[in-house]
Amino acid sequence: MNFLQPWMLVALPLIAVPILVHLVNQRRFQTVPWAAMMFLLQASKMSSGYTKLRQWLILLMRALAVACLVFFTARPLASGLMGLMGSRSTEVAIVLLDRSPSMQETQPGSGLTKLQSAIMQLSSTLKTLGIQRVVVFDTAIEKPLELESPSEMESHPALVANGYTSDMPGMLERALAYIKNNGFGNTTVWICSDMRESDWHSRDGRWAASREGFLSLAQDVRFQVLDLGAVSRENLSIRVVSAKRVQSESQTELALSFKIERQLSPGVENGSSDAGNSQPFTAVQVPVEIEVGGARSVLNVDLQSDSAEVNDYRIALSSEKGDVSAAKGWGLVRIPADTNMADNCGYFVYEKPPARSTIIVSDNPRVIEAIELCTNISPEQSIQCITETVSSSQLDSVDWNSVSMVVWHEQLPKDRPLELLTEFVAQGGQVLFFPPEDPNENQALGLKWTGWETLQPAPLGSTSNEENEAATLTRVQQWRNDSELLGNTLNGAPLPVGQLGIKRICRLQGEGTTLAAIRDDIPLLMRIDSAGSEKNGVYVCTTTPSMRDSTLAVDGIVMYIAIQRVLAAGSARIGSAKMVTTGQLDRSVFDQAVQEAGSNGTLSNQYAEQTGVYRDDDLLIAQNRLAEEDSGKLVGSESLSGLFGNLNWSRIEAGASANSLVQEIWRWFVIIMLLALVVEAVLCIPKRRAVA
Repeated sequence: MNFLQPWMLVALPLIAVPILVHLVNQRRFQTVPWAAMMFLLQASKMSSGYTKLRQWLILLMRALAVACLVFFTARPLASGLMGLMGSRSTEVAIVLLDRSPSMQETQPGSGLTKLQSAIMQLSSTLKTLGIQRVVVFDTAIEKPLELESPSEMESHPALVANGYTSDMPGMLERALAYIKNNGFGNTTVWICSDMRESDWHSRDGRWAASREGFLSLAQDVRFQVLDLGAVSRENLSIRVVSAKRVQSESQTELALSFKIERQLSPGVENGSSDAGNSQPFTAVQVPVEIEVGGARSVLNVDLQSDSAEVNDYRIALSSEKGDVSAAKGWGLVRIPADTNMADNCGYFVYEKPPARSTIIVSDNPRVIEAIELCTNISPEQSIQCITETVSSSQLDSVDWNSVSMVVWHEQLPKDRPLELLTEFVAQGGQVLFFPPEDPNENQALGLKWTGWETLQPAPLGSTSNEENEAATLTRVQQWRNDSELLGNTLNGAPLPVGQLGIKRICRLQGEGTTLAAIRDDIPLLMRIDSAGSEKNGVYVCTTTPSMRDSTLAVDGIVMYIAIQRVLAAGSARIGSAKMVTTGQLDRSVFDQAVQEAGSNGTLSNQYAEQTGVYRDDDLLIAQNRLAEEDSGKLVGSESLSGLFGNLNWSRIEAGASANSLVQEIWRWFVIIMLLALVVEAVLCIPKRRAVA
């Protein structure tokens, strides 16, 4: 139990007043022995036990009445979920609000989504605590939202569900800066979330920096984690993987790929497993509604485990030449309504594939001629591939708006070429670096070559020439089959990356994500993170396809698929039909857009954060949630303890009810006080004497 006015508890010693009065009364009379009274005292001994008990009960009732009066004035709070305020006082509440698609899951028994329930519970609680000002941080809101009262949270148009995946460590960093800049005293930070790992990023290094920052503050900051958890009911989600316009011999078709996933229960403790793994799956048939150009059809998909994929499902667009709807359009896939409406629909757009244009910058094109061959071979008949070799001095004449990828095989760029390349990357272009033969000291995009090294593989004890030649090669030992470049094929088959043989590599300096490695300390393929490659693509290969360096050209399937995947990502920036995830495009792109499909009632200034299809003149945009949103992996108790460390924090497991998290219970103390006074009055009534 806690108190809104705990300083009133200093009056608790008043409980001793009735006891003191009793003791004083005991000393008011002198005891004088009197022979005649001795016989009367002996006669009344039979009833003295009851008399003493009554006196003690009267004393107890009076002390209880005083105690209840003190507790009543201290405004006690009832909450079995947390030790809330203690003796602290605060006038401002900092709220980190998770508005991701998973927060739109409906809670059983209430009809409210997790987000609605969180806002209503928190608003009611803050009003009960007497908080007058609320500052809300959200991933989709660039500036903190300052509210004059908690009641504004329930009706504010900016605090509705959106399609963003929350960035909890990012919000925590912003809250820390806000507290420092505004010089708050004691502060409570409320974190409202359903604890999805996709929102919390528990392995992100920013957690440690924020934790140290809060510990260094002079004021006391307390964290209350409002855990809305996952509901233990089945939920299905659907996501569009790809939508491509293809041209067959007789007609134009749409090749559509999508994935259905099923969750049965919350993720396992510590976030070590995805949702749904703890319960058996029952095979079901899911009707998928497909809408293209106003025409609807239904495809029944058998779901026998936790997921099902439909790849390259063909839909005829038109067989008539010049049909505009066949050249470009949009559509959606939808499953029946369930516990979460936010993941029941996926959107897509399509158009005639733009040409995949590659610019090769090389001081020795013969070394990477296999790369040029890969960029020139189209993976589909309808896709045109164009490759041009230029020098770094000719980059000013390149039409960068039509370029998908740049292959750089000479000294790292500087000055004007570096400016052009940096701008190209910022606009979504893809760059693939190969080491030159004699690297210099240049640095670019967080990368620097340090020198070539010949690898020494372990001897295999071979005797034949073929085996001896194979023994001189070092094989790739590890690679990420969930990465953009080296992921499995559509049918689930892995790429034969382990068959690649490497003779020489060029060491490099640069922070990045290793996609393939020869050993732990020797990366073969990296994505350079310092270049903002979470949205863009800057990749580096530490060897070349030359026979003196590797077997990339001989075992060309891996290199070809990786090159074409980079080209596909780069060509997405060129066309006028874009499939993106929420938050990927700048908000200004949607300033003049109109909504073609999506949630009804979406305000025009919220298009950038809502899933759907949007049109701006000739530009079509299909915006969907991130794939991570469909994972039920949760942040467990141990992980949460590690994130907050020595910070003053507590976790509240919120229920489905939208009631306040705390309630004032002073009325109960008033009732107890009145009852105590009544009992005391009854006990004080003198005993009726018998009339002779």
